[in-house]
Amino acid sequence: MSRNIIFLILAVVLVFPVAAYVYQFGLGFWKESSEWASLGGYIGGIYAPILTLLTLSVLCVQIYLQVIQHRQNLVSIQEAQLTEYLNELNFELDKDVSDGVTLRTYFINILNTKNIDTIDEMDLSEVFELNQNYHKLFSMWCGAMACLKYIKTCSNLKSLESTHYAIQKNKVIAYMGPQICSSLDKYNYAMLLAVKELTGQSSIDNIEYEFWLDRSQP
Repeated sequence: MSRNIIFLILAVVLVFPVAAYVYQFGLGFWKESSEWASLGGYIGGIYAPILTLLTLSVLCVQIYLQVIQHRQNLVSIQEAQLTEYLNELNFELDKDVSDGVTLRTYFINILNTKNIDTIDEMDLSEVFELNQNYHKLFSMWCGAMACLKYIKTCSNLKSLESTHYAIQKNKVIAYMGPQICSSLDKYNYAMLLAVKELTGQSSIDNIEYEFWLDRSQP
């Protein structure tokens, strides 16, 4: 609703009671105090609930705007945190594993071409050992995906619909590269399988991966 329409409605609501009184009883300086008392009672009885309702409406709008602003601030914090995770992940992935092979290349070589079936058949002790040597990768990727998930949730809210999620997801791909993003999603799944084996869990959570959409395909 446009601002002009809102002002017009407010003007009608505020002016109509007075116009109706003047139309019915006229306007003038009455001699009897009872006539002034009747006018005062009419004005108070009509405008008190109207002004109360308007005050409540303004307060509701202010609270609504504050909630939106608060969520937008949280999204900004998550975006900044996501950037920090990506920078730290890139730093870790550029470390040498052996003979000049970086951790980034190692991840792509062992995971990028795998699907869910081949990961289920992997020797997960290798994945678990990798996590012990480079423990930051799993936790930081989980943190980055948690940030992205929160941004996605806020971007899909009716009052906050925005392109924040699409922008931040493209930023992850631009920072990391599509192959390493897919490999890290698969590493996350492999780590959950390893934890399942160690703890004896019957199943693992059905996680929606952002960069590994079709698990039947590499």
